[in-house]
Amino acid sequence: MHSKAEVLKWVVEILTHEFGLDAASLRPEARLEDDLDLDSIDAIDMAVRIEEKTRLVLSSDDLQSIQTIQDAVDLIHARL
Repeated sequence: MHSKAEVLKWVVEILTHEFGLDAASLRPEARLEDDLDLDSIDAIDMAVRIEEKTRLVLSSDDLQSIQTIQDAVDLIHARL
């Protein structure tokens, strides 16, 4: 079982490597669209990286439910 801290680390790694975001600015409450300026294509890219890392399959409903970094962490953690 992976902790939420480990999952948060994975999500931050994906966001820094894929989108060039500064890890120091990636707080759990950061909104992907409003705070990090990610669009729907970026969300799909992020989902693909999450699926590769975790072997999970994320539905379009899952993607729509992810508004913040913490939402992504909670979803992944619940499914692992």
